[in-house]
Amino acid sequence: MNALRITPLDGVIVAAYFFLTIALGLWFGRKKISSAEALFLADREATWPVIGASMFSANISSQQFVGQAGLAYTIGIAAGGFQLVGALCFTLLAVFFVDVYLSLKLRTAPEFFERRYSPGARMFVAALNIVMILCANIASALYAGATVLTDLLGWGTALQFNLAVGAIAVAAGTYTIFGGLRSVLWTDLLQSSLLIVGGAITFGLSLSAAGGWAAVLPTYGAAGNSLWSLFQPWDHAFGWLPMITGGLVLGVYGHCTDHDYVQRALAARSVFHSKMGALFAAFLKVLALFIIAAPGVIAAKLLPGLAHPDQAYARLVSSYVPPGLAGLVLAGLLAAILGTVAAGLSASASMVSYDFVLRFAPKLSEQTRVRLGRGVMIGVLALCVVLAPGIKGFKGVFGYLVQLWSLLAPPVFVCVVAGIFTRRATPRGAVATLTVGTVLGAITFWALGRPEIVAQLPRYLRSALNCGFVIMLGCAATMALVSRSGGANPGANEVADLTAAASGNSMTPDERRTYRLTLAALGILWLAVVVTFSPWGVGHGR
Repeated sequence: MNALRITPLDGVIVAAYFFLTIALGLWFGRKKISSAEALFLADREATWPVIGASMFSANISSQQFVGQAGLAYTIGIAAGGFQLVGALCFTLLAVFFVDVYLSLKLRTAPEFFERRYSPGARMFVAALNIVMILCANIASALYAGATVLTDLLGWGTALQFNLAVGAIAVAAGTYTIFGGLRSVLWTDLLQSSLLIVGGAITFGLSLSAAGGWAAVLPTYGAAGNSLWSLFQPWDHAFGWLPMITGGLVLGVYGHCTDHDYVQRALAARSVFHSKMGALFAAFLKVLALFIIAAPGVIAAKLLPGLAHPDQAYARLVSSYVPPGLAGLVLAGLLAAILGTVAAGLSASASMVSYDFVLRFAPKLSEQTRVRLGRGVMIGVLALCVVLAPGIKGFKGVFGYLVQLWSLLAPPVFVCVVAGIFTRRATPRGAVATLTVGTVLGAITFWALGRPEIVAQLPRYLRSALNCGFVIMLGCAATMALVSRSGGANPGANEVADLTAAASGNSMTPDERRTYRLTLAALGILWLAVVVTFSPWGVGHGR
């Protein structure tokens, strides 16, 4: 058994913050929840700071601190390229998708597919979205949190790992089930603040321990490439080519159609608050490059030879952050798990309720709908507690997430992009695209898990991101060919007309000016970071 890696003071701080988060979540949700819309959409009263912070908390959490920092430990800051892709995609959510979603008055993201295509397409996407949330969001958050807890407490048995998973699940489920989305939004604001502060502390102290920028910048991989470059070779699993192609497909699916994030945009009190919330989340995603991926690279210099890369961030904290501050950092890291689990619970229960149960039982009373939503949350949480330990079989939690997301995202990406930007896509084409894409994704996921098959593939297809892009091309061809064969297309004009009308009339002149200035500032910041961590900046090789 390993030794305890934190002091008793840090343990008290971590425990106190867990209880504080639960208490605040219950307090923010003290208002009686009398309808499903109050439970799942917070009565559509949210403002942009809360929306943006909640999107960031749901997106980052501990999977990123554990998994992405672990990936950066092995391949460099290119692992943080997902943060920049995510920032770009949150911007696309604000610019192109929010107008459509709010104009249609959606209650769930999959509802778009019914309005644009057909009820069958909606249920297909909802089922896929629920599976993704269960396997890739909630279960992985529980796994990542248990990994941190067991490492810090010196626990080594399977039973102790399962106990850690259960403790996190109970803590996260308490305020989500009773307080609904309103509690989730406000606790996420607190958690995001602590995440950023804790990440900045870890980055600053570990950088100082390594000797400053001058000491860590000349850090190179085995091929002589800089670990501070975002641009890995094209044939690397996370190289520049798969990040531009498959990474963008994955990002649009995850940030613009996943109900985890769209649910927050739908909870906004106006289009302005929804758009600004997405842009605020994009700013925070750029910042995450420095508080998540950069510490992983520093850990590679300070802590070589770790048994598992997913230990990098927690070991960095326990080794180089002093007592008291370490407890604060770890409290933010562990509390963020609650944000991701809570987001997944609320989103999955919302889709089960609206996209499935209420379609067949629309006359249920509001109180029955509330009880139904809470019951679904309990069931989802129990299932994910069972699934979480199985993620250990992958080489890293972030690799598991990327592989799963990359291969299931393409059909939804094609359907939503075609549905918004062209009137030619038909319901028949959508169903064919979703079917073909999901089957191809499942087969590829199985094949990439078998080393003997991977060894026979062309180098390009050994990356899940590249495979996802190829599947996307197949889905696009399917959509075009099947849609061309004809069929009714009742939703195309409605979506197109609403998009055109909303784009010009959704904000006041002052709101529109603020939004455009924010968008320009975000674009400048994004480009500056990309250039800085490129071969033309600090990321040049030997």
